[in-house]
Amino acid sequence: MTPLLIVFLPAAIGFLLVRALGSGPLRCCRHDVFRLILGTGIGIGLSSECYFVGLVSGISGLLLEIMLLFAAGIAVALNLKKASCRFCETLVTEDSDRVLTRWLACAFALLLFLDFAVFAWVSARKPRGGWDAWAIWNLRAHFLYRAGGVAWRDGFTEVLNWSHPDYPLLLPAFIARGWKLLGRESNAVPIALACFFACGSTGLMAASLAILRGARQGLLAGLALAATPFLYVQGAMQCADVPVAFFRLATLAALALADRFNSPGFAVLAGAAAALGGWTKNEGLLWFGAFLLARVIVARRRLLPAFIAGALPVLAPTAFFKARIAPSSDIFDAAGRAGMMTRALDPARFILIAREAFRHAWNFGPLLVGAFAILAIYLMVTGLRRENRDRAILRTGILALLLTAVGYFFVYLLHPLDLGWILETTSDRLLLQLWPGIVFVVFLAGRAPRRLPLRCQLATEVDTISSSSSPGSLMSRCR
Repeated sequence: MTPLLIVFLPAAIGFLLVRALGSGPLRCCRHDVFRLILGTGIGIGLSSECYFVGLVSGISGLLLEIMLLFAAGIAVALNLKKASCRFCETLVTEDSDRVLTRWLACAFALLLFLDFAVFAWVSARKPRGGWDAWAIWNLRAHFLYRAGGVAWRDGFTEVLNWSHPDYPLLLPAFIARGWKLLGRESNAVPIALACFFACGSTGLMAASLAILRGARQGLLAGLALAATPFLYVQGAMQCADVPVAFFRLATLAALALADRFNSPGFAVLAGAAAALGGWTKNEGLLWFGAFLLARVIVARRRLLPAFIAGALPVLAPTAFFKARIAPSSDIFDAAGRAGMMTRALDPARFILIAREAFRHAWNFGPLLVGAFAILAIYLMVTGLRRENRDRAILRTGILALLLTAVGYFFVYLLHPLDLGWILETTSDRLLLQLWPGIVFVVFLAGRAPRRLPLRCQLATEVDTISSSSSPGSLMSRCR
């Protein structure tokens, strides 16, 4: 029962929130796969924050989760009268070649199975994950789980500066929560958590683009991400870079649906996902700021209040942690501020960063270069879309990814530690954080079959079959 509670509560909280805020029908439908993946990711983040708030306030984190579950359930119940799946009410017109779609589905399933096998193999060899996992994330989880009263704060002293005590706590807090529910420490909790974010990123990619662009294009996008084995190897290392990539993808997908269907609810979910990226790692805070700035530049106030409304409650624990518990980061402590201007004006650092960026783009995997080539060919063959409904999210996503990359550049430029070592140990993982967002934007930008309302599609078929012309036009049949 306890293992089910570890998984069920976050998934139920997030799934109900997505159905309440987004488009959720009375009955289950095929798009609940998307709602479940997105909701589970958001639910994991909220459960993690509940555990942290419980440590700070003395209130049971499990009680806070149950209260969240009831609130989400009430929101769903209040929405029952007008509940409908707006995704099911529209469809993407595709040609009738179902054989190709089935082959793509089989290839996607096979590749996902192979990726899972890679994840399982690496996890069996390194059940405690990589260096960062046991030296940062799982180390912090041990402090949160074992220490009573206020002693858990000892895990965030400057004595442990080598373990980055300023990093946010989504992974450590959720792992400690799982251990507390189990009553013991178990490697199964961080492994299962890492498995969800690795496989869930690919699933979220395919499911979201299937809604936005059609099943075939969703499968192609899923294949592009599943063909990145580094995602699953790094996921098995139990580090925070894969969850950061997941929440970036969730931000883009949720806001794309908000723009497409003019849904403030999905904008709220996008804000929550972006803020949870900030609760995962410092790079997530950079993404949140870059995405917010890009949205203001591109779309001004469109759905911006809803986005901020979803982000602020989720950002509150992160702000409290940074202000009251975490020490200064490497860049902004006394040692980091010393010589900052000299580092910023050193041309050798510019050259080294550029050179290592290109080298690690190749070391990320030869498949990455091939993937970029395939995506470029894909765009040349299909062409770019000119529709207004997705223009805002495309421009926002592209600008946010560029601003985030520029932010990475300046972090490297100003970092006080040995630049060569920092580039060698982090460049691949920063590329991984950006990669799912790049794939999403490319497949959203490429042309796809035109979307028509379902009733309009049925009317088109009737007009085709009928031998006699009808006095009513096609548009008069579409409501």
